[in-house]
Amino acid sequence: NRVAKGARQHAVLRDPDLLIALLAYQLSHDLQWRSPLGLSTEDIPNWPTTAAEGYALDDRLTTNAPPDMHGKDLAKSFRAFRKKGEDHIRGELARNLAAHYRGGSDELRALIDKDTKPAIREVWTPTAANFFSRVGGPYLNDLWRDLLNLNEEHPTATTFAKLKKSEKAEMLEALFRDPVIRTARGVTEVQEARIAAWLPEGME
Repeated sequence: NRVAKGARQHAVLRDPDLLIALLAYQLSHDLQWRSPLGLSTEDIPNWPTTAAEGYALDDRLTTNAPPDMHGKDLAKSFRAFRKKGEDHIRGELARNLAAHYRGGSDELRALIDKDTKPAIREVWTPTAANFFSRVGGPYLNDLWRDLLNLNEEHPTATTFAKLKKSEKAEMLEALFRDPVIRTARGVTEVQEARIAAWLPEGME
């Protein structure tokens, strides 16, 4: 068995494209115990839902989770997979590897972050539903003043403080979401940058 397996490994080494296709196929299909390559992924792939408001990822990370291949002809399925072409194979490989990406050591993660420049606000924007309605009124008051550089006695700050919590949440959502609202409020470039970069504590 070892010799026969070795012969197959020796032969398949002559076709790197086939190996890459097999890896992409294995990652993108739920083959269970019938995986062609002796690899295991320690982590469950990150197939997050983006059903929540204000959260949107590249579609390749949230759609087409590996289909269940139980009872299906893997040879027929793999032939069809390869016929889709090299671009499809490499695309499947890239998106599935990205779904398994976890960073490694702090140093390696920092190096990769430097190259890829991840930004939470690129994929998540605070809204009334996903954040502002979940924190207290005093927190919202402080955030409103901080974002707009207002002191506690400023009329815009005192007016905001008197609103119901739900109204405060809606006003903050509008401030983050709508450039027309920001223009109407006279938001400066510095304030605009602060709003664009703002994240809740612990989410940085």
